[in-house]
Amino acid sequence: MNPRNSLLPRRAAGWLLGLSMLFVGLNAAAQQDPPGRVGRLNFQQGTVSVSPAGDDNWYRADPNRPLIAGDRLWTDRSSRAEIYVGSTAVRLDEQTAVTLSELDDQTLRITATQGDLQMRVRDELAGQRIEVGTANLAAVIEGPGDYRIDTDPGAGTTRVAVAAGSVMLFGENGESMPLDAHQQLTVSGRNLAADNGAPPRGSGDFDRWVAERDRLDDQSVSARYVPRDMLGYQQLDAYGDWQSDPTYGDVWYPRGVDASWAPYQYGQWVEIAPWGWTWVDAAPWGFAPMHYGRWARIGTRWCWVPGRHHARPVYAPALVGFVGGGVAGANIAISGGRQGVGWFPLAPGEAWRPGYRASQRYVDAVNRAALASRVPATNVAFANRQMPGAVTVVPADVFGRGPVGRRDLVQVPQDRLTGVPVGMGAPIPLRGGGSGEQRGGFGRPVAPPPAAIQAAQQHQFQQALQAQQLQRQQTEMQQRAAAQAMQAQTQQMQQAQRQQLETQQRAAAQAVQAQQLQQAQRQQQEAQQRAAAQALQAQQAQQVQQAQRAQAEAQQRAAAQAVQAQRQQQEAQQRAAAQALQAQQAQQVQQAQRVQAEAQERAAQAMQAQRQQQEAQQRAAAQAAQAQQAQQLQLQRQQMEAQQMQQAQRQQQEAQRQQMEAQQRAAAQAMQAQQQRQQMEMQQRAAQAQAQQMQQLQQQQQQQQQQQAAMRAQQQQAQQMLQAQQQQAMRQAQEARQRGMGRPGQEQGQPDRP
Repeated sequence: MNPRNSLLPRRAAGWLLGLSMLFVGLNAAAQQDPPGRVGRLNFQQGTVSVSPAGDDNWYRADPNRPLIAGDRLWTDRSSRAEIYVGSTAVRLDEQTAVTLSELDDQTLRITATQGDLQMRVRDELAGQRIEVGTANLAAVIEGPGDYRIDTDPGAGTTRVAVAAGSVMLFGENGESMPLDAHQQLTVSGRNLAADNGAPPRGSGDFDRWVAERDRLDDQSVSARYVPRDMLGYQQLDAYGDWQSDPTYGDVWYPRGVDASWAPYQYGQWVEIAPWGWTWVDAAPWGFAPMHYGRWARIGTRWCWVPGRHHARPVYAPALVGFVGGGVAGANIAISGGRQGVGWFPLAPGEAWRPGYRASQRYVDAVNRAALASRVPATNVAFANRQMPGAVTVVPADVFGRGPVGRRDLVQVPQDRLTGVPVGMGAPIPLRGGGSGEQRGGFGRPVAPPPAAIQAAQQHQFQQALQAQQLQRQQTEMQQRAAAQAMQAQTQQMQQAQRQQLETQQRAAAQAVQAQQLQQAQRQQQEAQQRAAAQALQAQQAQQVQQAQRAQAEAQQRAAAQAVQAQRQQQEAQQRAAAQALQAQQAQQVQQAQRVQAEAQERAAQAMQAQRQQQEAQQRAAAQAAQAQQAQQLQLQRQQMEAQQMQQAQRQQQEAQRQQMEAQQRAAAQAMQAQQQRQQMEMQQRAAQAQAQQMQQLQQQQQQQQQQQAAMRAQQQQAQQMLQAQQQQAMRQAQEARQRGMGRPGQEQGQPDRP
């Protein structure tokens, strides 16, 4: 068995489980929401007919009338059609009949009765389902790609060819078969056995036409400004121009409209369930600008503002405000005693609310792009209602009766419209029932397809309805089982969450205590560091003071010793001088020379002037012949030299005193320099201590960050464990449902067979 076949029930079961969980989570109001997307006949060549849901008649198709679930289409001979649902293109060759069996936000199911069909899927499906059913098989598209499905009811065969992508084929009795890129299969009957008969018909012209349509779509300029999920963007290329506006961003201006034209002026109001009154514009480009975005008037021209789309755009029947016709009890009187009803386009930033029942989630989705612009969202004044000619007014009895033409327009003075209340829903009641022609939005009636094709379509449509009913029953059963499983799982999750919360709270409390303890320790360390720094500063100051005192005492002792030595030297010199003088006087003339020489020798040791005395004594010795006069002269010279010696001693004492002062100044400067060095050393030590404190703080911060990272890792690990437990519980619940709900001969989660 192909491994992909064994995975199919799991995929289908997972898809159904997700769908059932989605349904359980929605409220009753959300279940009434209409689909957020429709289909559109984007291009037609020749005669293309449509039979609307609930109507057996056939009409010429109108490209601007949305296609919904239940609509049938037929391309006549030499005719072709291109249908878009979101970004998916469905191309029909001539004499091809299809039915849109199911079309909503998640599912596109097409029933092909006859002819050739080509499908181009652009985007990833992301939870969506695309299926094509024929009389032989059901083909479920599994991803982006190009697919061809040819149905020949005469031969009873279906051919499936995959140019790119992958598709899963389903037959009877749970048969399934995958087809990948560049593979094809022709099936006859209701099993998936390959048919060896004649190959089905093919059309090379159709393939070339498809390639040309792909090329034109790839080269669309408007696809740069709006998402490809927005229906009708292709027609904007040929009928208008894109420009950039400083207020609204990218805007589109239509070409070929007159000065009095306004949006929603030419077209018709038709009834389309479940939206009710829906605008079908008359312009070939009038689909996207009338069902998405807003309109603004810049200068004398109208421009369409698509808004900023971050998700798939949501279709709206008409983005207008209504006046008159009984809105809030107000009417607009026109000629002939008749009442008028008017409407105008909403401006950027103005919210739209549907006239039908819808949830707030749906309303938010419809308005998301328009209210995401830079224009403030307010509906107080309704900007476009103030614009001349923006409000289209027709008689109330004309509304919804057919296309609105110039003859139907009623001119109403602007001042009469200013104060009229505005409503979002059309004030004209729905008429309901009737044929498609009576409900409007179609061309003239046309001949129906061949009876055999209609019978086959009706038969396949009934089969599709039965399959949908069976699927709804299965879905309801799965919803109940899923609700029970979800309730049990929710209780387990709540208990696990409570335990996890308690664990996190305890961990948080412990973390807080640890942080408080760390903070207290940090404060204690800071206090200890401050005390140590203060003690160190006091000790250093005490050491400086002791050193200063010791230095001062040493300097004082040195100065006292120097003074005492000078005093002793002076006393010795004075005694020596006195002794020399007495010896010179007592000695006789004969001993004068010896005494003088000795005195001169002693004086030469003390001062430089003794050399002069020695020279004088030598000259006196040479003049020994001179007696008393020479001695007297010599004595006088000695006295004078003694005075000079005393003067020299005084000069020496003065020099010593100056030297002592210089030494004291030098000592003071040395002390100051030492104090500065000590102060600089203290500052350096303080800076080093501060740097060490900063390093300690950084280390503590790194430790805290590491602890926080560890806590986050523990929390992530706990969340991963919880998610794993939840996934395991979901798998167990899913397997339990599969075992409890399986029936013999049929696998759970099997897609609908045609």
